[in-house]
Amino acid sequence: MGEITICKTSNALEYLPQIDRNEADSDFMHAVSENDEDIYSILHQEATVGLALLEGDSYAFLYIYIFPIYRRRGFGKAAALLLEQKLCTYNPVEISTCYRIDDSVAHAFAKGFGYIKEFSSDYMTYSGPGFELETVPVRPYQDQDYLEAHSLSAEAFHLMRLSTGCFPDSVPESPSEEARKYWADTAEQRLVYMSGEEIAGCAHVQGSEISSISVKPDCQGKGMGKAFLKYIVNMLINTGCTSISLYCVVGNDRARHLYDELGFIRVYRNEYAKKKIRVEA
Repeated sequence: MGEITICKTSNALEYLPQIDRNEADSDFMHAVSENDEDIYSILHQEATVGLALLEGDSYAFLYIYIFPIYRRRGFGKAAALLLEQKLCTYNPVEISTCYRIDDSVAHAFAKGFGYIKEFSSDYMTYSGPGFELETVPVRPYQDQDYLEAHSLSAEAFHLMRLSTGCFPDSVPESPSEEARKYWADTAEQRLVYMSGEEIAGCAHVQGSEISSISVKPDCQGKGMGKAFLKYIVNMLINTGCTSISLYCVVGNDRARHLYDELGFIRVYRNEYAKKKIRVEA
């Protein structure tokens, strides 16, 4: 087979024609389209045989895509070994990956490398018209919102995780200076929903994808989530988006009911799997 090497990709966009959009994950496609700095080229001799999305941190993420014409030659396995070695330089607690639930080859590949399924998530899109909506108390996120917004988001997602039955060991994420900096760096992508003087909800919108949306647990069941989601959809349509996307964890029945009611359609289902690298201190 010859030696496999990896390197940062200088122009991921040039490889888009070699990626089958009907099988590649949407987040990976978005990263390639944006020339994300976390995209790496997988090289065999002088040919680029695939790409990888590599996010190094305490909780690392790895996604490998070998172009169809180069498959069944062992390039994926060789690349996985190299990429995991690179991720281990970050001393991660665990490495996660994802694959479509109907892709038995990808499932077997991940299982062979020791990844164990944790949960599933549906990728959903909306391509309909805007919604009729009265004025909604939504404003841009500001740094001074961090503690309040992070607290409600952490609690809402913790309760969601417990409700699915897939995360029995879930605990609310604690605030940190690292997280605050990330929220500040992405402030232009964030919105907060106000209820009087209190923050009742928050959302993170990246391009045409609603990365997260949450409402304070004691404010749920009052129509705030529906109004917030409609507001975001209308905002994106007004900026020219023709297809709006989000992921919904399987088992998050409250959210799924809302997405179905508003006309979001499931495109595919992903499985997310992980393997432990070290025990947390």
